[in-house]
This record gives sequence, structure tokens and C-alpha cells, in this order.
Amino acid sequence: MGIKQYIEQSLTYTDDGRLLDEDGLAVMMDWEKPIMDRAAEIICRNGGRVLNVGFGMGFIDTAIEQYDIYEHWIIEAHLDVYTKMLEDGWHKLPHVKILYGDWRWYLPYLPKFDGIYIDTWDEEVWDFHDYVPNILRPHGIYSFFNNPRQDEKGLHMMDEDLARIIEWGEVTYEPFEMDHVSSIDLQSDNGQYYWHPDWKYYYSPIITLKQ
Repeated sequence: MGIKQYIEQSLTYTDDGRLLDEDGLAVMMDWEKPIMDRAAEIICRNGGRVLNVGFGMGFIDTAIEQYDIYEHWIIEAHLDVYTKMLEDGWHKLPHVKILYGDWRWYLPYLPKFDGIYIDTWDEEVWDFHDYVPNILRPHGIYSFFNNPRQDEKGLHMMDEDLARIIEWGEVTYEPFEMDHVSSIDLQSDNGQYYWHPDWKYYYSPIITLKQ
């Protein structure tokens, strides 16, 4: 699915803590909250100005608000999610800047950030990876949603993503065990698994500019 197909379908926020697409597949689930909490802590380590691309259920953006930052930028492409943001009053926070639409529209106009995170639904973000050096301050931290895995062998990242990032960035990671996740948590309405229930480890990517 590309960005066009995604934004043209309706999304549903459920009472049991999920954001589903029209096929009942989970765009986001509440078991991801600890991952988003960790990501917020990582990209806010330098304070300053931070950017999150993909609001979803608002987990990372809510966590970002706990830290000492002076600007909090959010890019969100889907109208249903953007409407939810407005209903919840995110646009009323004076230090929050919301950009509605495809992140590709805004890249040339963005300032430099101290922390950047991206987690969008079912699209390739290689162009975003490539552009990060243009909007990341020298001391800044870039991270993104990384797939969980079963073992503790190291960073589990698409080869294409890693190959493009190591051209400009130093890559490390911080692992933690997702012992709070069960197969029930991973199941969506249509009976398909969002991930394999045996994947219990998550690795937070931490990318900084090469010196």
C-alpha cells in the first residue's frame, strides 16, 4: 500500500486501544506504547526542537511532552488522525506545530531538529532517511520504528534502510524485552497477526551524523 491508498481509506479508533484500517489491520496498537515511550526519551535527550512524523495514537507525542523541549513538530498525513488531533486539542499547545499532509511536501521547508522520529503506515521511507542529514543538527538523534524480533542478536533493520543510513550516520541501538506483549495483543480484527507472537525483543535505533 502506498501513501495515496492509505490516506484515501477510513481509519477507526477502537475502544480497546487500536487504530485499524478498513481491512481491520492494525495501524497501531496499545502494546506499542512502551516502544514509543522509549523512542521519545531517545530523541529528546538533547532537548531543543523535535520532529515526529506519523501521529497514530499519539503515544510518542504524548511522551515527548514530558521532556524539556522548546518546539514539538508533528507531520500527519491522514485526515482521520489529524481530526482526532484537533479534537484532543494538540493544535492549542503553543509550542506544538502540526503539519497536515505527506511528509514529502514539507522536507525542503523544515528547520534543523535536535531529535527526529518517523513511524508511518506501510510505506517506504528511504527518501526520508536520505534527507535526514539536511534537517538534523550535528548533535541530534534520529530514530524510527524498527521491527521486533525473536532473539537478541542485534539490530533488526531492513538491509536497504541500513545501507542508506550508514552512508551518513553512526548507528547504534538500545534493546529491551517486550515481555508485556502476548499473542492476543498482536492480533487484529480479521485474525491476522500484526507480528509473529514470538518476537519479544525490540531494538531502538539511534542514528547520529558522522563526524
